[in-house]
Amino acid sequence: MITKCVIESLETEEDNLIGLDKVIADLDGTGSYFLNVFNNKGVDLGILKLKKGETDTQLPHEVNEVYFVVEGNGFIEMEGKLKPVKRADFIFVSANVQHRFIVDNQDLVVIYFFPS
Repeated sequence: MITKCVIESLETEEDNLIGLDKVIADLDGTGSYFLNVFNNKGVDLGILKLKKGETDTQLPHEVNEVYFVVEGNGFIEMEGKLKPVKRADFIFVSANVQHRFIVDNQDLVVIYFFPS
């Protein structure tokens, strides 16, 4: 499991801006389907990218989470119920709720946020 954050790869501490293209390129180079981007100052932020046929294996988290669909479409399964998701959707998942993403016919790229 990848726990290194993209922010750690930036050259100086003053670098607090990172482009989505770099984040996706870094994610594609990991062999994982998710990558933490920032995990300090009270917030965790990361990105996940699922291709058709890949399985989202995440477990429930102990904190509330917010997801933002960057591209693609599919479903989020929460406590056994499927809800369709598409580009530009925000999704709120309460703490300790079983959930996972399922890809439809396009790769699904999602940014996640939660308090650290």
